Amino acid sequence: MVRHRIARALAVLAAGVLVLAGCAGGGNGGGTDPASPKPAQLRMLYATAEADAAAVQKLVPAFKQRFGIDLQIDTQPYDALQQRVYAEIATRSSYYDIIIVDTPWAPALVRALEPLSPYLRNPAVNDVAPAALGDMIPKVLADTAVYDADDEIRPYPNPATASDVAAVTSQGFDIYGMPLQANAMVMGYRQDLFDDPAEKAAFQQRFGRPLTVPRTWDEYDQVAQFFTRPQQKLYGTTMMAGVGDWATDDFKSLLAGFGGNGQMINPDLSLAFTGPAGEQALTYYHKLITEQKVVPPGTTAASWDEAASSFDSGLAAMTFNYHSLTLDPAVGGSIGYAPVPTGKARGPHFGTWMLALNKYGQNKAWAYRAVTWLTAADQQKAMTADGLHPSRTSVYASLKGNDFYDALGESLAEGVGRPRLTNYTEVSRAIAVAVNTAASGEATPRQALDRAGDDVNRLLRAAGYTLPE
Repeated sequence: MVRHRIARALAVLAAGVLVLAGCAGGGNGGGTDPASPKPAQLRMLYATAEADAAAVQKLVPAFKQRFGIDLQIDTQPYDALQQRVYAEIATRSSYYDIIIVDTPWAPALVRALEPLSPYLRNPAVNDVAPAALGDMIPKVLADTAVYDADDEIRPYPNPATASDVAAVTSQGFDIYGMPLQANAMVMGYRQDLFDDPAEKAAFQQRFGRPLTVPRTWDEYDQVAQFFTRPQQKLYGTTMMAGVGDWATDDFKSLLAGFGGNGQMINPDLSLAFTGPAGEQALTYYHKLITEQKVVPPGTTAASWDEAASSFDSGLAAMTFNYHSLTLDPAVGGSIGYAPVPTGKARGPHFGTWMLALNKYGQNKAWAYRAVTWLTAADQQKAMTADGLHPSRTSVYASLKGNDFYDALGESLAEGVGRPRLTNYTEVSRAIAVAVNTAASGEATPRQALDRAGDDVNRLLRAAGYTLPE
């Protein structure tokens, strides 16, 4: 309930941000000259564990050595950070030079972020670490940073050309940040169980095929049933069916797998999640949790944290999450990673943080240099030692053979992001409620989706969107 109240307050603040930004006329213009004096300090507002602050903070000494500038990184946990970012923008504060932005916030904030095309075209500010946009995973760059500030809901039509600044600007878009900490849903599984000869023989006898890491949702269903042994305190998988973004992410990944639009809402604001593909996806989810009971107790209240904890403690043979996992030493065993299964298609949920320039900042040329250095391939590769999720194809190529990064890189290349809405937090919650009520059996999947459709349409109208007839 606290998070829901925060979401409502932020939706109101977002409207204020858009009004202020729309009247801003380009910010204060300070520090845009490539030859502007070097400041003694740059300030960056950053997330905590959600965007791997520890990895970035370890680069501060190297940053000081390279630039001769102090980098002050202020970190806050997710909800507090979101409030602070919105407040800084709404008041046109120049305190922070660099602001981290999560993808759900970008539609409300984009008009108050500095467009980067003038900097990307200017060799004088790419003298320390060129942006090298062509090395960014195209879909990640397009989904995270390429926006039309006058029509924030419009997706960039061709992610493959997102690194071409001329192609981007010719279509009315610009680039508003540099992606860092790219998250996608991946599957973790107990490698030791899948490799066990006794388990292989038992699975072959029961299902008439070899025990393999599931590649399809049908195979996933079978494997989850096979490993569900409540008497041994072992379940086939985890799910994140508690009311929150995690439940929406579970659902949208399945929606894409069953052939629907994993963004859930189409660019024309028609609903993509209430049709047959959405019903099939939610029915599958309900069946796993309520009928087959292949998940640990408490799944209908579970978030990312509970799912990871269940897996780490040995309660589940498979799981979905956004980061690498660690089995409790008392459990033993080993972990493998793979992309989420496919059905008619595959579209795991993904979303990336980006480093953006504050339009009202005083040191924008130097802040741009800092952002391109922090997101450069060498720095991203160094940060993977602390678990950073890179956004560059070259970094994933250098990590080839690392099971987790192989799965993450593949998932980012084919992932499906969120709809571009200024009130996505509230829309996501309405869908999460539907997922939860269907998963718990409080409503049929059809009933839950119909209610969510009505709620989402109401929220979209309340946010000022004009819906199709």
